[in-house]
Order: sequence, then C-alpha cells, then structure tokens
Amino acid sequence: MTRFSGLLAILVLAASANAESGDSERHLKNLDVFDMEWALNPQISPDGRRIAYTRLTLDIMKDRPLSNIWIVNADGSDHRPVLSGTGSYSNVRWSPDGERIAYTSSAGERGAELFVRWMDTGQTALLSNLPESPGSITWSPDGKTIAFQMFVEDKPLSLAKPPAKPEGAEWAAPVKAINTYPYRRDGPGYIDVGFTHVFVIPADGGTPRQLTDGDHDHGGVLSWSPDSKSIVFSANRGDPIEDPFESELWLVDVASGELTQLTTKDGPDVAPQFAPDGKSIAYLGIVDKRMGYHNAHVYRYDIASGESENLTPDLDRSVNEVRFTGSPGRMVIRYVDRGKTTIASLASNGRLQTVVDDAGSASFGRPYASGSFSVSNNGTIAYTRGTPTRPAELAVVSRNGKPRTLTSLNDDLFARRTTGAVEEVTWMSSVGDYEVQGWLVKPPDFDPGKQYPLILEIHGGPFA
Repeated sequence: MTRFSGLLAILVLAASANAESGDSERHLKNLDVFDMEWALNPQISPDGRRIAYTRLTLDIMKDRPLSNIWIVNADGSDHRPVLSGTGSYSNVRWSPDGERIAYTSSAGERGAELFVRWMDTGQTALLSNLPESPGSITWSPDGKTIAFQMFVEDKPLSLAKPPAKPEGAEWAAPVKAINTYPYRRDGPGYIDVGFTHVFVIPADGGTPRQLTDGDHDHGGVLSWSPDSKSIVFSANRGDPIEDPFESELWLVDVASGELTQLTTKDGPDVAPQFAPDGKSIAYLGIVDKRMGYHNAHVYRYDIASGESENLTPDLDRSVNEVRFTGSPGRMVIRYVDRGKTTIASLASNGRLQTVVDDAGSASFGRPYASGSFSVSNNGTIAYTRGTPTRPAELAVVSRNGKPRTLTSLNDDLFARRTTGAVEEVTWMSSVGDYEVQGWLVKPPDFDPGKQYPLILEIHGGPFA
C-alpha cells in the first residue's frame, strides 16, 4: 500500500463508516475525530538531539483545535509535555544555542503572545503585549533578538459620517467600505483593512520595533543573515491590484530599517533562506509566463554578484519549502509527487536525492497533501510522517539513514477500529496521451461481490 497524506482516507472512511449498510462498532464514527491527535510543526534542536513539536487534538466541549507542545529525544526516549493544558501553545522555535524555545500562547483571556522558556529550569517569560498574533517567529543567530511578523490595522475607508445613535439603541452594523486588495479570502471572508509588517523584539524582553512600513504586506518566511544584522523576506511593494501575485526578495537592515530590493524577475519570489556562510540565499521562485499554472523552483541568489540560478530546472514538480542544513552546499526541499509528500536533499550543483516520500499531512481540515519538517545543523531531519489510514506522527531521519517513527499518538484509537484499504489507481486521459493518477479508498470490510456508492473528490486543475 502506497503511503500518502492520510487525512483524505480518514475523512472518506469516516463517511463510509456511518453509512446505514455495513455499520459496525469497529468502524470509524464521526465523534472519533475528537479522539485523534496530530503531530505538527516538528522543530529539531540545533544539535539534532531533541525535537519539540505541536501535539494537536480537537476539544469536544468547545469544538475547536487544542494544541500543546511536547518534546522527545531523537532516539525516541523521554517523550513528555513541555506546555500543555486547555490553552493553545504553538509555533515553537529553538534558540541557536538550544537552551531556550520561543513560542506563542493564547492561554488566559489575552490573545496570542510571544513567550520564551528556558529548557533547563522551565522558567518562562512573556515577551510581548501585542494587539495581534505574532507569526513567522525567527531567532537571530546570536540569540539576542527575535523577529516576527504581525498584522497592523489600518484606518478603514469611511463613505460618510454616520448619525449618532440614541443612548441605549441597538443598530445594525455600519456599512463596511474596503478599498484595498485582496479584500477577501477563502474561509475568513472579508478581511480587515491593514498590512503585515516585520518586527523585532529583544529575546530577554523589551519593546517590539517595527522594521517595515507602507501599504504593503511583508513577511512570510523570515531569515536572518549569519551576522544578525539583516533579515530577508518576501514582499509585493508594487501595486497589488495591478499584479497581486508579484513579489520580490527584500533585505532590511535591522539597525536602520533601510530596505534593499534583491530580486527583480517577473513572477513571485518567496520563502528565502540565508546560507550558513551568508554568501547566498535560497528561495522559491516562479518565472511568470502568463499561464494558468507554474511550478515553483528552487533558486540560489548570489549576494556578491546579485545573480540568481535555478537549481531545479528539470524537476517537474512544484517545490513548497527549502531549508539549509548546517552546510551551505546542501539544502532540504519538500514537494508533492502523485499525492505523496516528498522530502529530498538538494546539493548546490542541483543534484537531487529523495530522503522520504511519506511526509504526513499537516492539515486536518482538508485532504490536501502537505507535511512539515525541520533540519538540524548536522543534517538530521524531523518531519511529520503519515500513512493512508493514520494522522501524522513524528518521525526522524538522519543523513543517509532510515526514517524512524518516534510517536504513536493514535494507537489507542485505531487498535479498536477497522479501516479500509487504500489503493493507488491510474488511467489514461480521454484527450491526449496523459496518465491520470488518484487514490481509491475501499469501505472497511470491503466485499468485492457487492456494489457500493462512490464518493468522488476531484482535486487539481489548477482551478479545481
């Protein structure tokens, strides 16, 4: 049975388990989703010895995700909680010396804030007092500063001054006028007026300082230069209405706030990562050929010459993530191939070698292949590992080694549940000579002599 991101199978199995025909106590039930757990956002320590990760479940009483932070040694020993309870703890990041972790928490009545915890004593410090949730938490290499991104609300457009309400009156919500783009997103709906900016804050506490400004979004992945003097990120500082998908790499000097544009090609450049020697930046880029879909490739920007080189010109897959190992000549990338999330090693000369192809989905709301990973200085990779019938577990793979699963978060549930078999299926297209690939999930206790209703989810397109 071929491995792939497991939630698609789980959702379909849950639906089939509640069909009137063939229902069984050993089939998955709708409420079983509240007993499932996911290992997300694995963060391996710089020395490769420990892995902190988000352990997510769903709160049956409040119908919402509940995330805690756990830690385990890379050999699978000493698996224990670091931050747990009814609050939400997530976005964990190791300090460069491995002695502290930064994370966000919305425990208590306040919104998500930035915290730092000393791993030897367990002492915890609240660093921030922010109006919005921080994201993209990134330590400076010297361990003195933490960069993050945050949404900064802007004054909304006013069409007219509304009349004053009588005291005690309950009127409908006022008219909301929006003149920025994008103005809405799939899921959240209409978005608040404002922009995402890059901030820094001292790692031992202090006042956050905003590094970027203007009516532009900045952020996504943040990466510090090895000397801790500058941060590279992606931003569209042009007209987002004229070209909403355009973005370039920008470098901000932390001391002065001065911005320098690095890339200029037509097409989005995102997810930059400084090389350990500071001489180059790896990033994901697309050369816009005005087509409906483009593959994102891995580029390397040479700081001395200002030139970029495509390192994956022959990879007919879109790369989703790139990270440096402790060596400037080796990167680790993530991409999806036929429904399986692949993590591969990429050399500076473009040589590509698959490490694993069973990275489990980090999404629990939709059946999309994703997965996440992190890399230590010695090249050891911590990642989310999945199968067609299980949510993602935590796994580790050393350089030139075999992957090992470190957790068994769902053994207690699936020991008493029967799941269906998952098969990869292919067929030829009716137009053109193309092979179409998909997955078939059979109902639990499948009987080939019977007929069953078929649920078809069409995914791809790229316009779905």
